[in-house]
Amino acid sequence: MRILNIFKADTERHRLGRYGERVAARYLKKQGYKIRQRNFVAADAEIDIICESADTIVYVEVKTRTVGHATEASRPAAAVTPEKQRKILRASRFYKPRHHVHKRQRFDIVEVYTDGKQPPHTVRICHMPGAFTRDTAYPPGRAH
Repeated sequence: MRILNIFKADTERHRLGRYGERVAARYLKKQGYKIRQRNFVAADAEIDIICESADTIVYVEVKTRTVGHATEASRPAAAVTPEKQRKILRASRFYKPRHHVHKRQRFDIVEVYTDGKQPPHTVRICHMPGAFTRDTAYPPGRAH
């Protein structure tokens, strides 16, 4: 008898997301980044990929969409709302001291577009270095 954990259900959306994270990690490695950790969880948030370049720790949020379902008005990066940005910023505060990080920090988004077939094939990757900062996550007048 198989017991289904409704909190970890393997939905098509989750499979697509995991695929996008694998593609993004390979892409970042090819660009010269060293992957430090994937799926870091802290402060009620998850950071998809934590990597580094020579002098910077990069926290990466990966968003994956099927080409037919993504329009310019609804780019995957649009799903990284200020609230999501704040969660990632909070989680990054837990990572830094635990891992003795004394480098600059940057927050990137990687969009992965697929063809919608099974198994999916990558159509395009869009890396957005410095996609958000503390200032975009906490607009003026918003308490930190």
